[in-house]
Amino acid sequence: MIKSKLISFNLAIESNKQEIVFLFFALLFYVGLSVYKDYGMSWDEYAQWFDNGQANYNFIFNNDSATLLNGIDKYHGPAFELLLIGIEKTFSITDWRDVFLMRHLAIFITFFISSIFFYLIANKIFSNWRIAFVGVLMYVLSPHIFAHAFYNSKDAVFLAFFTISIYALIRFHEKPNYKRALVYSIITAITIDIRIIGILLPAISGLLFLIDWIKAVKSKMEIRSTLLPTLFYFITLIPFVILFWPVMWLDPVFHFIEALKENSSYPWDGEVLYFGIQKNASELPRHYIPFWIFISKPIIYSVLFLVGAITLLWAGMKKPFLFLAEKKYETIALIWFLLPLVAIVVFKSRSFDTGRHLYFMNGGFILIALFGLQALKRVFEKRIVLIYALNLILFVSFVGVIYKMIKIHPYQNLYFNACLGSDMEKIKNNFEFDYWGVGNKEVLEKILANDSAKIIKVFAENMPGKLNQRILTNAQRARLDYVDTIEIADYFIADYRWHREEEYTFRRNGYSATIGNTAITTAFRVVGPEKLFEQSKGTLVKSYATGFDNSQPVWDNDNIVQPYCGAHSGIYAAMVDSVIEYSSSLTIPNLSYIYNKKGIVLKASFWKYVDQFPANAKLVVTITKPDGKPFFWGLLKEIKQDSIQDNKWEEVSGAVDLPIIKDGNYLLKIYLWNIGMKRIFIDDVKVDFVQEEQ
Repeated sequence: MIKSKLISFNLAIESNKQEIVFLFFALLFYVGLSVYKDYGMSWDEYAQWFDNGQANYNFIFNNDSATLLNGIDKYHGPAFELLLIGIEKTFSITDWRDVFLMRHLAIFITFFISSIFFYLIANKIFSNWRIAFVGVLMYVLSPHIFAHAFYNSKDAVFLAFFTISIYALIRFHEKPNYKRALVYSIITAITIDIRIIGILLPAISGLLFLIDWIKAVKSKMEIRSTLLPTLFYFITLIPFVILFWPVMWLDPVFHFIEALKENSSYPWDGEVLYFGIQKNASELPRHYIPFWIFISKPIIYSVLFLVGAITLLWAGMKKPFLFLAEKKYETIALIWFLLPLVAIVVFKSRSFDTGRHLYFMNGGFILIALFGLQALKRVFEKRIVLIYALNLILFVSFVGVIYKMIKIHPYQNLYFNACLGSDMEKIKNNFEFDYWGVGNKEVLEKILANDSAKIIKVFAENMPGKLNQRILTNAQRARLDYVDTIEIADYFIADYRWHREEEYTFRRNGYSATIGNTAITTAFRVVGPEKLFEQSKGTLVKSYATGFDNSQPVWDNDNIVQPYCGAHSGIYAAMVDSVIEYSSSLTIPNLSYIYNKKGIVLKASFWKYVDQFPANAKLVVTITKPDGKPFFWGLLKEIKQDSIQDNKWEEVSGAVDLPIIKDGNYLLKIYLWNIGMKRIFIDDVKVDFVQEEQ
C-alpha cells in the first residue's frame, strides 16, 4: 500500500517536473522582489558606486583619466558597476535611497539569473532534473551568499557571472563553433572585467582543448573543427576584455599586468577575528578558508561534498589521463573549486573576511557535492529504504535551512551551522560577525521610530553607520545629524567590528539589531559626564582623594605649588600653565578590585581656579595594557572658560563608564590635560569607582 502510494507520488512529480521547476524560480523571484528593500548598505557599496562606477563613467564621458588612475579601485573590474551607472543615468535616478535600492535589486536579479544557469549546468551534467533541482536548492540556500546577493556587487555578482560563463564554456566545448565561441568570449570578458580571477575560464578552456588535441593526435583524428573556433575564442577575448574595462584603453598590457599583480596580493591588511584573536589578513592560517566554507554551510552540503571529492579524486588518481579525457564535467567541477582553494592554501594568499572573495567557488563546491549525491544513490540503488532515508535527510535539511534563513532575515550572512552551537554571543566573540555593517540600517530605523527629537545627533563608530542613512527616506535622513565628537552625540553606534562588546564603555543601550542572544549593532545612548555623575548610583568599590598637601603612593607630586590665590583647602594645589601640559596625576597600577566587573562608573570631582584666558583643558582617564598599548581614553570633565568669573574656586564634576577590565595589571591614570596652555589650579580631587546595579 505504502509502496504503491510512493510510486504514484513519484510519477506525479515526474509528470509535473517542468511546472515544479518553473514554480520554484517564480517563487525565488517573488521572494527577491519582496525582501530586497530589507537589507542594509554594506561597507563597500559607496566605494563601488563612487570610486569604481562613477570614476569609470567620468573617464568615458568626461575624459577624466586622472581621477580614475589615482583611484584605489582602478583595478577592481568595472563591468557590472558601469551597467548599474548606466541604469542610474538612463532612468535619472538621483535620490540616494533609490540609487542603492536599484543596485540591490539589480544584484539580486543577476544572482537569480545565474541560479537558472546553474540548474541548466547541473541538468546537463547529470541528465537528471531531480539532482539538478537539489543542486539549485543548494545554490540558492547557501545563506551567506543569499544575503550577499542583495548588496555585494563584487563577490556575489562575480559568482553569478562565473556560473553563467561555466554554462557558456560547457556549451562551447560540447560543440565548438564560431557563434558559441563569440557568446562565450563576450561572457568571459565581462566576468574577467568584474574580477580578474575570471582568467581561470580561458585557462580551463585551454586545458580542455589540450586534452582534446592529445586525444586527436593519439587517435589520428581531425581537430581543425575544434582548433579554429577555439583560436577565435581566444583572439576575440582580448579586445572584449579591453572594451569592458576602460583603464585598459590607456595601456592594456601594462594595466592588465598591474591588475594581476594587485589581485595576487591585494594591499589590504585589516584585522580579522578568528577563534577569538584579531589577526592581520596576511597572517591568517591556511585553514581559515576551509574552516569558513564548512561552518557557513549546512552540514549536509559538506558531507555530500566530501563524498563527491573522495569519489572524483580517487578516480582521477587511479587513471589520471583517462579521467581528464573522459570526465570533462568532473574536471571542470574540480578545477572550479579546488584550484582557487589550493592557490590560497598552498601559496597562503591574502584572505578577506570570511573568504567572501572566493564565493565564486560555490558552484564548483555544489557540483562536487552533487557527484557525491549521485555516488550515494548508486550505492543505495538496490536498497530503497536507504534511498528514501537520503531523500528525507535532504528534505529535512532544506526545510531547516529555509526556516533558519527566515528566522534571521535579513541577516543570513550570520548563519552558522550546528557545529558552532546556538550561542551567538560566543560566536560573535570568536569569529567575524557583521563585518560589513548591514545591521546599521535597522538600528537607525529604530532610533528614528522611537526618538521624537526633531534632530538626532549620531556618532558612528565605523563607516556603515554613516552609509546606511543613504538608504533611508528623505524625511528620515533629514533628522539625522552626524557629529565628529562623541560627547555631543545623542547616540553612539557600535557594530562590534574589531571590538568585543566588553571593550565599549557605552552600555546604556538605546536600540539594537539582534540575532539570537546577541546584538549585531547597537545604538548606545550617550550620557554626558555631568549628567552621568548625577545619575549614577550604586556600590562604592574604591575611592581616592587628595588635597596635594600630603604625599600619597598613587598620586605623583609633579607641579605642586602654593597658589598666589591660596589653595582651596590647606596650602598646596596642582598647577598647569603655558609650559606644563599635564597636571599631577592619579596612577593606579593594579585594577584587581574592578577586574571583570560590569557597570563600573568612574566619578571625579575637584575644585578649579582659572586666571588666564581662554582656558581649555580636559580631565581625562586613560587605561593602558600591560604591554603599554592604549586600551581606553575617557573624558571626565571639560574646562572651557573665556573670561574671569569672580576670581574664585569652583567645584566641577564628571563621570565616565569604564569598559570591562580583563587584566588586573592594566594601568589607569587620571590627569588634567592642558590643551589651551593657560594657568589653571586644581585642588581637592576625589575619585570614586562605583558599581551600578544591573
